[in-house]
Amino acid sequence: MLICVLIPHFHHLDQFRQLLPELVKLGFPLVVVDDASPPQVFEKLSLLIDEHAPGAIMLRHAENLGKGGAVTTGLKAAFEAGFTHAIQMDADGQHDLGGIAALVDQAICYPNAIICGKPQFDESISKLRFYSRYITLFLVWLETLSTEIRDALCGFRMYPLQQVIELIERSKLGERMAFDPEILVRAVWVRIPLYFVPVRTIYPEDGKSHFRYFRDNLEIAWMHTRLIAGMLIRLPLLFWRMLNRKLRPTVQ
Repeated sequence: MLICVLIPHFHHLDQFRQLLPELVKLGFPLVVVDDASPPQVFEKLSLLIDEHAPGAIMLRHAENLGKGGAVTTGLKAAFEAGFTHAIQMDADGQHDLGGIAALVDQAICYPNAIICGKPQFDESISKLRFYSRYITLFLVWLETLSTEIRDALCGFRMYPLQQVIELIERSKLGERMAFDPEILVRAVWVRIPLYFVPVRTIYPEDGKSHFRYFRDNLEIAWMHTRLIAGMLIRLPLLFWRMLNRKLRPTVQ
């Protein structure tokens, strides 16, 4: 396994400056995709990378494509560079770096699976964020007719690159905030296994949110509309899988 850490970045320089030295200590090569941050921010980001991780793969979008677009660019670049697996994490420091070891351990056991973080929140999470996760969870369970997805929104994952790149190239995934839940639904559809590990998650007081209420909610609503239509097309197959799960004997 050749593992890298993929970080999509947009205007999170202060948080990333605190995160980067500790991340470098873990010893994984870095792939950083800047999603068209302001020029002065990108210049400082480049200097930061040169200082702490001079061997990192550094990419920049000429225009903002959103988180999903940045992750897709990074996954393809990592695969082309010869990596077999990529750990996706956010640049704002909300995920505990100690969780990376758990992702790697699970990936060693299940190298063809997507290993996902399952957030363990503290009091810093708002009620709106907390309950909206359950609405999303209900929808992805409906779209897959299963409960395989234990969390759809956490951006802390380890992807097997060959399987995921093939999935991305077959599907038109949402480029912004819809990417994280949609890729898991489509992974369930094509039977890429999912495993979940707990990760401590905080929302820093000085954290920035790039969620745009109207634009991103519209994209997410359209994503779920498309996925429900996809579920209806696959309904016989998904029902057959669900029936098999129920009929499968329980191992004592």
